[in-house]
This record gives sequence, C-alpha cells and structure tokens, in this order.
Amino acid sequence: LCGWMAEDDAARFQNEIAEDENTFCIVENDHKNLLNGPPTKMKNPKLFKPFEMFIQMYGLPASNEMDPTVFVGLTYSFIFGVMFGDVGQGLLLLIGGFLLYRFKKLDLAAIISCCGFCSTIFGFLFGSVFGFEDVIPALWLRPAEAMTALPFVGRLNTVFVTAIALGMGMILLTMIVNMAVSFKCRDTEKTWFDTNGLAGFIFYLSLAAVIILYMTGRPLPATAVLAVMFVVPLLLIFLKEPLAALVERRGPELSGGAMFFVEGFFELFEVLLSYFSNTLSFVRVGAFAVSHAAMMQVVLMLSGAETGHISIPVIVLGNLFVCGMEGLVVGIQVLRLEYYELFSRFYRGTGREFKPFLKKQTF
Repeated sequence: LCGWMAEDDAARFQNEIAEDENTFCIVENDHKNLLNGPPTKMKNPKLFKPFEMFIQMYGLPASNEMDPTVFVGLTYSFIFGVMFGDVGQGLLLLIGGFLLYRFKKLDLAAIISCCGFCSTIFGFLFGSVFGFEDVIPALWLRPAEAMTALPFVGRLNTVFVTAIALGMGMILLTMIVNMAVSFKCRDTEKTWFDTNGLAGFIFYLSLAAVIILYMTGRPLPATAVLAVMFVVPLLLIFLKEPLAALVERRGPELSGGAMFFVEGFFELFEVLLSYFSNTLSFVRVGAFAVSHAAMMQVVLMLSGAETGHISIPVIVLGNLFVCGMEGLVVGIQVLRLEYYELFSRFYRGTGREFKPFLKKQTF
C-alpha cells in the first residue's frame, strides 16, 4: 500500500509495528521522488474552524501555501462589523448564531455569531441600538453625520475616508503575505518583481503615503524621491520576466521583440487600473455603514417615532427585516471583498483534500 499519512500518524504507526517482523513502513522524505504533491489537511483553532467553509468554496491551500482561514476569520468578522454596526441587531446575530451552532452544528451559524460579536462592538462605536441613535452615546462617530474636510475634495463622509484607508492597509498586508508565500515557494518573479511582490508593495505603499501626506496638508517628498518611489517599481514590474530570468541565472529574456514592450505597456496600465479599482472597492464598506443608519431611520419614521407614538410591532418587524436582508447582503459583499480584492493577491487554492481511507463500521 502506498499513500499519504499525517506526520504524527506515521510516527505512531511506525511505533506500533516496530516489533512486527512481517510489516514494514517506509517514509519517503524527498518529495522530488513523488509524482504529485501532498494533499491538504486543514488544522485551525476551534474558533476559526467554521471559516474553513469559505476556504473550501474557493479552493484548498496547497502544501507550500499559507492556510488563510485565520486571516479570513478575523478580516471577515471585522469588515462585517464595520458595515453592520448595531448593538441590538448584533446581539441578535450573536445569540441566534450561537444557538444554531450549539444545537444544529452549522458552520454558517458560527460565522454569523462571530460577525454579530463585531457588529455589537461597532454598534457601541456608532451609538446605534436597534436603529435608535439617541439611547447610547457614540464612542467614535455616527456614520450618517460625521464629515471630514479634505483638500480640493471638500467635505466627505468620515466613514468613506476610513474605509479607503482600511482597504489600503489590507491590500498592503496581503502583499506582504504574498511575498512570504512566494519566497517560500522560491518564486523569484512573484517575490520581487510582481504586482503583489516587493516592487508592487513599494509602489503602492509610496502612493498611500503620498495621499495621506497630501490629505493631511503635510509637505510631500522631493521630486527625486517621488521618481524613485514610483518610476523604479513600475520599471521593475514592467521588466519582471527578464529580471526574474536574470536573477535565476537563466539569462535575460526579451522574447517577442517590439510586442514585448506593447504587451508590457498595456499590462502596466492594467496594473495601475487594478490598484485604483481594488482600493475604491472598499468604499462599499463605508456605504453600507451609512445605508444601515438610513434604513433604520425609515423604519423609525414608519413606526411614528417623529410623532412621539411609536408602534412596537413596526419596530420589531422592521428590525427583523433589516437584520435579515441587510445581514445577507453585507455577508455576500464581505465575501466578495475577501475573494476578489484580497485572495487574488496572495492565495492560489490549488490544493486537494486529504481523504483518509477508513473502514466503514456498521452497528
């Protein structure tokens, strides 16, 4: 029999057959002698175990990749909380999801419970309880009211500005993860010269720093420094294939002649466009935070809150409707951000599941 075993299981099995003269177990340590790579057996803390569902939907990590389950568990819950900040509705999701997971063992219910926890926290930060914004004070700001004055832009909602800054930080974080994974895989091009490698990281970090300095009214770096921070990384990305070949001692390759420069130019334009579009995609985080407050204002208006005679059934039904509908939409939007804006930068998902051969027992 030839197959894969977990390392601890293989060691335990060797100890069990040590005194059996008719049974042998040989462990192949050199993976170069194997026809295919090892399968994937995911191992995560119990709190993040339910988020493996999202990883399996996208594709399992290969043996040389990082398991992004913990990353998804933290970022998914955090972004959900920002987009759906409400103490009352967050507690409903927290308690309801926990009870469903406790009795039905549904992974999605556990995810909802984690998201409800973050929603409750941001509900306190936003000062919102079941849509009422005059019950508790906002520990941070109220999404529909907070505004920030920016140079040449004017007054812009603070949540939108924060969402873009959050998106920039997450994109930079995924670039660092991509460099670490690519370095582990000994992929020279993706580590140093790729859009999400060191060259892309320096360019995007420089761009983010210049924008922050500009928006805060601080002096920008000198022209020579800006040229180094912007032009040099773009040139490295443009010449990533011949540079990677040169580093790997395969000799510089400029196949295609003039077409190489034409294709490189349009690829570089696509890279700049993707940086812009990926960053703007995080505006939806602030948009949903504001829309939640707006939807709850509609519910309160329908309940007669402005007249001083509140209809309790309308408040209850309105909160349940908003909690269910907006929770579903926000959950889908956060998953989209994870897959398209974050995963695409560092995760490949080319692994296959480890399925142990077990004898079925009949009772």
